[in-house]
Parts: sequence; structure tokens; C-alpha cells
Amino acid sequence: MIGRIVNDGFCVGCGLCESIYGSDNCQMKLFSDGFYYPVKKTGFNDKGLKHLCPGIRVNDNRKHGIWGYVEKVEEAWSTDNTLRYMAASGGVSSALALYLLESKKVDGILQTGIMEGSSIYNELKVSHNREDIFNNAQSRYAPSLTLSRIKQVLDSSDEIYAYIGKPCDIAGIRSFLLAYPQYKERIKYTISIFCAGMPSYNATQKVYEQSGKTEEPISIKYRGEGWPGNFKAVWKDGTKFETSYNDSWGEVLGRNLGFRCKICPDGIGMLADIAVGDSWNTKNGYPDFTEADGRNFCFLRSQNGLQLFNDALKAGYIECRELDAEKVKYMQAYQYDRRHMVPWRVLAANVFSGFLLHFRGLGLLNLMLKSNKKRGMKELYGTVKRFIKNKYSMYIIIKTGGGIR
Repeated sequence: MIGRIVNDGFCVGCGLCESIYGSDNCQMKLFSDGFYYPVKKTGFNDKGLKHLCPGIRVNDNRKHGIWGYVEKVEEAWSTDNTLRYMAASGGVSSALALYLLESKKVDGILQTGIMEGSSIYNELKVSHNREDIFNNAQSRYAPSLTLSRIKQVLDSSDEIYAYIGKPCDIAGIRSFLLAYPQYKERIKYTISIFCAGMPSYNATQKVYEQSGKTEEPISIKYRGEGWPGNFKAVWKDGTKFETSYNDSWGEVLGRNLGFRCKICPDGIGMLADIAVGDSWNTKNGYPDFTEADGRNFCFLRSQNGLQLFNDALKAGYIECRELDAEKVKYMQAYQYDRRHMVPWRVLAANVFSGFLLHFRGLGLLNLMLKSNKKRGMKELYGTVKRFIKNKYSMYIIIKTGGGIR
């Protein structure tokens, strides 16, 4: 099963398989293409992964519109101006995390942060206080082993957590809790960011090498310190490099995504209690990346999420104003378009993988029927070509054994 998932390009690099089966049987490795993949022990039985892997399984049972199931839509931002400035956008997910910790509703926040001893690599962090939240408040546009030790963290204490991550991470958490119901009450809240895809570590390297330096910086910030904020790198000798969000994400990072991201059925956090994204100002019907005070739009997707949002608002951690969901399609034009086209991509990938994908209850068929059929067929054909090309590339990277960094 692991071989099929990896070879067909469906691995999201989360590491859930390593956490469940143990690193002696399945270990995540960073390969030459800048992504993590699992390396499985020969003879190990991994058939059960088909019910757990978020790369191939994303399911829901609620009625979905273009933006998924939504109880309410709000535009919000952190009332802490320092956090709002430091965070990737309005700082809402970090503000909610602070509220949960300081109100004692949870003991810790599970989220992505910089790996100890590195400036570039990411890992799962457990935040317990304000300082931790601030340290992990910014976006990390690179792979992260977000679930590689989730079971071990839960087994190491009796703490109650909230989880903040990408939509595919939330899907992994959902599948994990269904398979291991003894942990169900241990992760009380899930908050998802809107995600346009996960760039490889090689993409990060391409950005900072624009400075003319090839060695790894001692500090990298992808965004923040403004909205959207610039990509910033600093080296030991004091050299600094900075480039705009549009140039870093738009020209490099966003063009170096794995195959699974290109067929992602959920970039909008449909399975989370709350999903947040950039509430961009718009210009001529498209997002405007001119620097401003950060704002998030928030899709409140469950009663649990709605209650959390209202409690944090009442406690003064966030401010908000009601937002017409219709406006989000201009703020997030890419996500709006992708929701209509991704069913065609999923169809192509599913057929050519022998129907390995299990994406259910996400409104994909309805969106396909409403989409432009001529363009949809082009997307389908393009995905077939990408699937074949990617499968050959994965064969070279994985099967030759020379890809591990």
C-alpha cells in the first residue's frame, strides 16, 4: 500500500504511517526532490493504511457547497497588534490558540514549527504558552512531518489538545481518531488554514539562492511582519535577503508543488471546526497584495468551531465583522477556480491509479456537473500526462535508492 501511494504521487509527507506503525517498520525520509516519503521495511503488512492515509482518503458526510459545509462566515483579526503583525495574516488561528490555552480549555496546541537546530526544516510542535504560540505563528511553506509522532505525543501524557494544520493534516487527524477512538477526546478542536499546496524544500532553496549565497541561512521567514509580508533570509555573516510574497510564492514556491497537491480535493479545510485564510483586499476582481493590516476570513464549520469563535470574541482575543461568503471567491480566486476543476483531475488520477483514491462527501460530482466541460476535459487530459510523468520521476527517485538526502 505504501509503495502504491508513493509511486502514484499521492503521499502528502505527513508521517502518519510512521507514527502508527513505528519507525522500525516505516520511516519518513527526505528525498532529493525536497519532499518526505515513507520507507517501508520489507515484508511489513501495511494494508490498513488505505483507511488512514490522508493522501488517498478524505471523507465527510455533510452537505457541501462551493466552500464546503459552513455554519457562518466572519472576517476577523487578532486584537493583539504584535501578534497580528507577526503572523502570516490576521493572526486569528494563533489568537484562538492563545485563548484556548489561557482559558484552560486545552493543555497544548499541536502545530507546525521550525525543527530544533534548523532554520529551514519543520516538525510537529506542542505549544504550551504565549511564547510558544508567537514562535510558531508564521506560515512555513515547506514540508513538515506534522503527524509523524502524533500517537507518541498522545501516549506520553493525558493532555488535551487543539490541532492547527493544513487540510490534509486535518483529514489525517480525522482518520486517526476514527481508527483509534481512545484518543477521540484528546484533540478537542481542529483549525485549518486554506492551502494552495505544499512546496518542496528545494523551492525554498531556490528562493534564498537568489541572494547569490548557497549555504543554508540561520533564519528564514516566508511571511509575516506585515500583510502579506516578505520572504526574509539571514546568514551568519549578517547578510540579509528579502523578496516580496508575490515573487517568492507566485514565482517560485507555488510552482514547485507535489503531484498530490495538484489534485487536492480539499484546499479549504472542509473537515476542520474552523478554516481560516487571507481576507485579501481585491483589485479588478483579483487579490491585491499591497501591504496592509492583516485580516482573516473564517469559515465556522461546526457548532464546536462556532462556540470557540464566539467565546474568543467575547473574551477579547479577536475582533470581527460579518462577511458575505460571495466575496470570498474574489479574495480566493484560485481556490474558487480549483474547486470547480479538481474533480476532473481527481477522476483522471483515480482511474490511472486503479481507483486508489477514496474522496467522498466533498461535493466533487456536483461541482464537476456545474463546471465548464470543455475546460474540464483539458484538465483531465493534462492530469493524465502529469500522472505518467510523475510516476516515472518517482520511479527514478525511489526505486534507484539514490534519492535519499
